[in-house]
Parts: sequence; structure tokens; C-alpha cells
Amino acid sequence: MRAAALGKLSGSRIRMMPWQLWSLERIMARNADGTWTHPECCLIVPRQNGKSLVLALRVLYGLFKLGEKIIFSAHQWETAKSLWKRTWAIVKSTPWMAKRVESKTCSQGRGTIVLTTGAEVVFTTRSAHAGRGLDEIDLEIYDEAYDLTEADMAALSPTKMNADDPQTIYTSSAVNQADHPNGQVLASVRRRGRAADETGLFFAEWMEGDGDRAAPDTWRLANPSYGVIATEKKLEGELKKFATEAGRKVFDCEYLGRGDWPVDEDEVEPAVDLDWWDQLAETDVRVHGPRALAIEMSTDRQTCMIAAATRTKGRAERIRVEIGYYGPPAPVIARIVDLVERWDPCAVVINSSSPAAALAAKLTEVGIEPEITHAGAAAQSCGGFIDDAGEGRISHAGDERLYRALETTPTIEVKGGGVRWDYTAPYATAAQVVSLARWGLLTLGKITSPPASPSTGTRTAAARSHQSTRSTELDVFAAAF
Repeated sequence: MRAAALGKLSGSRIRMMPWQLWSLERIMARNADGTWTHPECCLIVPRQNGKSLVLALRVLYGLFKLGEKIIFSAHQWETAKSLWKRTWAIVKSTPWMAKRVESKTCSQGRGTIVLTTGAEVVFTTRSAHAGRGLDEIDLEIYDEAYDLTEADMAALSPTKMNADDPQTIYTSSAVNQADHPNGQVLASVRRRGRAADETGLFFAEWMEGDGDRAAPDTWRLANPSYGVIATEKKLEGELKKFATEAGRKVFDCEYLGRGDWPVDEDEVEPAVDLDWWDQLAETDVRVHGPRALAIEMSTDRQTCMIAAATRTKGRAERIRVEIGYYGPPAPVIARIVDLVERWDPCAVVINSSSPAAALAAKLTEVGIEPEITHAGAAAQSCGGFIDDAGEGRISHAGDERLYRALETTPTIEVKGGGVRWDYTAPYATAAQVVSLARWGLLTLGKITSPPASPSTGTRTAAARSHQSTRSTELDVFAAAF
């Protein structure tokens, strides 16, 4: 195998372990016409097993034998810098390689090796500018792919399209949703690989799913370099560091390959029975008492939602939740100011871990003090909303956006118990914002005086918008409340 032989012939005299050689052979496999057998390759390997050597040899062969333009990106600069150092160490210790080098750099989050032949490799952290200076990429490597987003890949797509036969390699340890909120891209590649129905994808995953996490036999099955790199002494030491339940989950993901993977949208089991949810829809209800507002922002910071919660009147009092504003972040502060002036809500709630938390300072500037939830409250808001919906204590307007969110947004177990919405799901913003509004109402919206009589009770704006005397713009906004 030529790439492995290149390592042996280098000044470093590299010898590969069987799993490394097996992986590299499949990555480098060619069709009869000379094109890549596997334009996509994915290695999911527990930490400290030596996958960086596989990548270094693939990079070196691409540089010195194929004349490729290569980009290696990682979530952290230290990871990218480490592979640059390893690759450069091999090059500078091998005279025939070193004399072909035109330049090399490694500083400020970017390392390069450029050859006199025009071949070059860039080592960098992922960003919208990761591929600057490259008009064509033959090989892109996404290390630490547990934090790879579609936007990261889109930044490099035009340059890859210019190559005749490009190849993409994903490498990573398993995804732990509690720590890796951007695991969907790798999870999608993994689903395709495990389905084994794509001939153009080489997929390999090492894990041990059932054994005792403290048993050396379990460690041996999960780690292909066990006894050489991942030794019993090292793993025993790592296990001792993780004494809590959350820590043990980290150990399982990092060293046993037992990932906590994002669920595919088509495989999500809705947290709320959707047939039952439809039965809770009401288009003409009376409401009374305080109102609470909540603000949420999508993880890409492109859209915001405002939701309100109050109580219905009738034989069975329910929590009425409705979504109002949905659009770009810029007008949100003005919308909130308008609602606060009209409704005097008991709370304006923002989740501390949401991108919407950036709006808190702006609200404070205009005299509105938002209620910032902590992690425990975020879990309470999600679990409480699910419980209330299941027991028929929620009233809603039949909003399609909220239905879609409940249909496709999974929940994630949180440290200390409970669940939260998976914020990274495409439609999670709607589920999160109404949950926060309900939480704000129940936590800070205590009724201290008797409700108004039926003759004077107000209707939700959804039911009375035709009676409004406000401007057209406000009518449209208020209709969702």
C-alpha cells in the first residue's frame, strides 16, 4: 500500500498498526478508471487511538504523490496545530520531501505547507474563511466532526466543486449531545454508513455498547489501539476522573464509543401525543389574569420568536400559549416594548443558554428587566409543558409552527434529571418559546385577585382581532395572541 510505504520510507520510519493500515487502504482505494472508490470516508474512533497518523499519511501522499490541494479543519486550533506539527516533523526529517517545500507557516490559527509543485495543505479551525486563498480543494478533512455544521461545509463547497475527483474525510470520537450541540452532520453521515447502502462511502466505527465500563475486556473491544496507545493504565486513570453520572457518560462517549447521538427528524418520537394535541386547540376562548412573555432565537441567530402565556376561563382552566412575532431579531426589542406597554406582563423570559440571551442587555437599556432562566428552569419548563399537554392543561390556537416543532423536536436528558428540548433541531425554537412562556406564567404570574366576571373577561387577540381599532401592523402581530 503506497501511502503506508511512504511512511516507512520517511525519516520517521513510521509503522502502522493493523487497524490504521486497514483504514488507510480503504480510504486510498481506487476504481478501475482511477477515481476514488470512496469519495466520502468516515472514521469514528474513541480518543487516543492514533487516527491522526492515518490522516497525516493521507495528507503526505496527497501532497507529494498526487499534487493535491488539501484543507484540514478542526473544531479547536490545538488539534489542527498538532497535526500540522506531526506532518511537518515527517517532512523535515525526510530530505527528499524537505527539498520540495517552498514555504511553511504556523501561526494565528492557520498552518500551511506549500510545495514547489503547487501542491499545498492548510491546517485551520473551521470558519467561513477557512478556505481563503484556495480556489480548488482536492481533499477536505473534517477532524473533530462532532462539531461540524452545514455552514462550515458550505464555506468550502465552491472550491471542492472545482476539483475533478474530490474526497472528503470525517473523523471524530462519538457525539455526546450534552457537550456537542452541533452533532447532526456527523450523525447523518453515521446513519448513512450504518445503513450500508452507499457504495461511495467508507464508514468505520469502533465502539463497545454492552459491557462493564470498568472492565479491561470492554476497553479492549472499544479501542483498536488497546495495549499500544490506549493502555489499561491510561484508561483506568481516565475512568477515575469521571465519578458522576454525567462524567461516566463522557467516558462512555470518549473512550468506549457509546455516543449520545441526535435523532433523525424522521425517527423522532414526539414528546406530546399529536392527536391529543390537536384536540387541545381552541379558536375562541376567554382569558384572564397575568400574561407572561418569552423570547427565543434560533441557533443560527437568523430568526426570533415571541410567545405569550395566560390562563383561560371556563369550567376547566388551562394555560393558553400562543406564538406571536416570528422574524429577524432586529425588531424584537420594539415588539417587546409595545407588548409590555399594552399588557404589563408578569415576566419576559429568556433562556440563559439561548442566543436570545444577547437581547437581555438591550431590554434592560429600555427599562425592561428580563427573567433569565438557569439550566434547571429550562428543564422544568420543558418537562412541565410536556406534562401539562399530556394531561390536557394546555390551550393553543392550532399554530402549524408549534405542531411542527412538537412533531420533530427531540428531548435530551439533562444532568440532575429531567429533559430539555434539543435546541439544535430545525423547529425547536417554537417548542422552547412556548415552554418558557408557560414557565414564566406559573412561576411569576400568581393571581392575587378574583378573575373578572364572564361579561367583562377579555378574549385572546386570535379570537377578537376583527374588533381591534389599532393599526394594521399591530393587528397582524396581535392576531397570534
